[in-house]
Amino acid sequence: MTLPFARATSLTPRFTISRCTPADVPQLVECYLDAFIETGFSWFWPPTRESMRAWLLVRFLRRFEDPTEQQFKIVEETTSKVVAFARWGVPSGMKGLAEGFRTYELAESLTCRDAQSLGKKEIPEGANEEVFHEFFAGIKHMQAKWAAKSKLDLGLICTHPKYQGQGLAAALIKPVLDIADAEGITAYLEALPNAKAMYEHYGFKIVDTQQYDLTKAGREGTEVLSIMPRPRI
Repeated sequence: MTLPFARATSLTPRFTISRCTPADVPQLVECYLDAFIETGFSWFWPPTRESMRAWLLVRFLRRFEDPTEQQFKIVEETTSKVVAFARWGVPSGMKGLAEGFRTYELAESLTCRDAQSLGKKEIPEGANEEVFHEFFAGIKHMQAKWAAKSKLDLGLICTHPKYQGQGLAAALIKPVLDIADAEGITAYLEALPNAKAMYEHYGFKIVDTQQYDLTKAGREGTEVLSIMPRPRI
């Protein structure tokens, strides 16, 4: 499918960038799991990877029905493996990402039909309900406080640990921000501690934090998400 931006110069010929489709979901889920397990940002997950995988398969598939969300992936050519991807929440009125975009009905994909058989569980099997809901409630609170829906929201980006440091995140972020700049649109994200410096490089600024008490999940200390808008240029 057509991309709404030029291929980033930081991306070597070893990789291709394109829009995600529902058929990519199993690989997107595995990339997500591998990336976030490495960061330790998995304290609200259920005890088993299998349970989180089953929940994510359905959750990720439903994203393709949403006309406000656009997703882009990077694939390693030799292995056909999705090694990085990003999901953007696009505000109404932003036109520059329209080229090549479409939504999908779940029934359009065999993968989707298979995933629906897993059910529509609100939380993953085995997850601590209080901890799980508290995590997402915190994010929703900050998104409402900082009017995230009116901004270009980088809702998710991840790179498989084996492919980090190769310019993949830059190839997923910079071209979209360039479009936002051209249209005078503010961007927004919630950042993990290990990613703050990268986002600051692209002009995002910390304006708030969302803190979580890890003792509720049987761990020590607190986890902090940094709330980082990026002013319009």
